[in-house]
Parts: sequence; structure tokens; C-alpha cells
Amino acid sequence: MASIAPWKQALDAHIQTLACPTFSLATASQVGGLTAPHVRTLVFRGFYAELPVNKYNPVSGNTGFRSDLIAFTTDKRMEKFRDLGGVEGVASSSLPTVTNNVEACFWIPSDENPMIGKQWRIRGRCFVLPRDLETEDRGVKQTKKWLIEKLSREGGGDGSGFDFAKEYKAHFGNLSPVLRGSFRNPLPGAPKELGDGGLMPKCPIGDDQLDEEVALSHFRVAVIEPTRVEYLDLEGRTKTIWVPVGSDAEKNEKLENFGKVADSWREVEVWP
Repeated sequence: MASIAPWKQALDAHIQTLACPTFSLATASQVGGLTAPHVRTLVFRGFYAELPVNKYNPVSGNTGFRSDLIAFTTDKRMEKFRDLGGVEGVASSSLPTVTNNVEACFWIPSDENPMIGKQWRIRGRCFVLPRDLETEDRGVKQTKKWLIEKLSREGGGDGSGFDFAKEYKAHFGNLSPVLRGSFRNPLPGAPKELGDGGLMPKCPIGDDQLDEEVALSHFRVAVIEPTRVEYLDLEGRTKTIWVPVGSDAEKNEKLENFGKVADSWREVEVWP
């Protein structure tokens, strides 16, 4: 059973103040033998297993579970999917192939002065989850086992009994009708001069149309497992770092003898 990280409550409280909970995601991929950086603006879809309630979504997520995993969604046809290691095929869901080191950055502007505020940087491993976590594929079973260990149940216990298919469908239902419809549009990023590939731009997918198979086949949920968290408060002029005890981040930054430890995380105040 995973314990809840000591930084989570503060991060969540700050995200709740945002009118639109967006964050920047930095990745790096190999293009033509060169490392190509990418920064994308994504929407925070809640901590995995804690899907925000949407009154327009007829499909509810799981209740009574929680995690520290940061969730977002993507289209498997996008470049982002490939940058994160997503590959369709027999081994596409194995833990080693659907992971990449990333860094997410949230900016929380001050009410008094938008030029200053609070910044959260979360470094970690990103996993593109397979659509179906109930198959007998060895990689899928590994991913499901990993997820169960990362989840915790309110009152005690791990993620055993978590309905992954329900969570997948609920994430799709939590999107706006227009965004749902985009998952059955022509190939993202392809020049329009090549045609629509047999997929004409479609109308939005309503709340009563959540079984649209073409859109669902392209839709994926991804999660970030934090391995280093940094909080900078420009108003209070403070900066705090959290790293898992015994982790590479703790060793590389030589933090073993500093700060305090709570729930397997080391918290260290540093100079801004």
C-alpha cells in the first residue's frame, strides 16, 4: 500500500485555485540522432484514482481510492505518445517501454500580482497506460501490478479491487464533448493536403455517446510518478525540495543528511 506524499495536499490546494488547471510538461526525444526537447501545455486531470466530479459525466470513477500519480490524457496517434515511449504492439504495455523521464511545472499566480506567485516542479517517470488492463499480456499484467501498489484505499489497503476499465471510461467522459470528438478526427499533425485519411472531422461526442469506438481506440490516460518535487514560493521567498528516501535524486543532490523525513520522503528547505 502506498503512503500519501507530504507535499500532495499543498500542491492539490494550489491547483484548485486555478480557473483552468494546466501545467507545462517537458520531454526529450531522439530525432535524427539528436535530442529534441519538447514543452507542451496539458490539463491536469486529477490524481489518478481521484477523478474530479463532473456533473455532465454519466460515468463515475472509482471511489475510496487515492494516489500520488498525476494524470493527464492524450491521443495515441500524437507525437507526444511516441515521445513518452508509447508503442502499439505485443510489448507496448510493458513497464520498460511505456515510460519516460519528464518534468511537469505548475504556475500559481498571486491574486495581488500575477507577476509573482508559486511554482511547483514535479520530476518523474511517465507511464502511458494501456486501454485494457485485464488482458493476459505479461507487460500489461506488470503495469497493473505496479498501479495496484501505487494506489491506496481509504481506511487501509492497496488498489486491489480497483476497476481500471471504469476509470478509463470515466476519464473519457470527463472531457468536454468537443475534445472527445477530436479523438475520431483525422491524424493529428498530418498535412491537410494529404487528405483526411478516410476520417472526416466529426461533430462533438455528447455525454450520452461515450461508447464511440473510434474515439475510444485512440484515447489514452497517462500518469506521472513523482521522483522529485520542488516548491518555490516567490511571495514568501522560500524553496522546498522533496525526494524519496534512498532515491537517486537524494544521492545525486547529496541530501541524505539534511531536512526531515516523513512517509518515505525527505523534505529539505533550500535557498531560493
